[in-house]
Amino acid sequence: MQGDIKYSFVASECHMFNILRLTIFVNRLGMFAAVVLLNSCYVGPGSLSALSIGADPHVYKLYPGEVLAESEIVRINMADAYYLIIDDYKVARPDYQQVLVLPGEHVIRWGKEFMISVMVDSSMFREGEGRAVVDLIAGHTYELYADRTTGQGYSMFFWIQDAESGEVIAGTKKP
Repeated sequence: MQGDIKYSFVASECHMFNILRLTIFVNRLGMFAAVVLLNSCYVGPGSLSALSIGADPHVYKLYPGEVLAESEIVRINMADAYYLIIDDYKVARPDYQQVLVLPGEHVIRWGKEFMISVMVDSSMFREGEGRAVVDLIAGHTYELYADRTTGQGYSMFFWIQDAESGEVIAGTKKP
């Protein structure tokens, strides 16, 4: 309509190859309409996380008792992972983006689904999983990452990185 104001933005969920388009129209009467288009080649775990843009991450407290001070716990950000299994407790990214645990040794497994060529696999996806036994330090935040190479004979890489120092504490970072 003539004189309408149109606001648009595009948010990409680069991990799962989704694009969320939100267009808000404000017409001359002050009324508005919102149009959301989700263009995606995959809709599944983690695929709609772009809908929570600007919201605080959902945090899962994975230790017993009362809430402890930041200096007494460990934060694990899901980053690239669409699921996390820590000491046999599974956490899915659509539900939580961050997990709080007590410091000490933990067995961590995390998964990511990679988009691949139809020439490699007709499903166009390949799942990979990282696994590490790590000694996590109180007051630190760690992030779970995954990446792959492209082309013939591609490789998958999984690593855990200290969010502040950037130090890789487990796994192998993609070169």
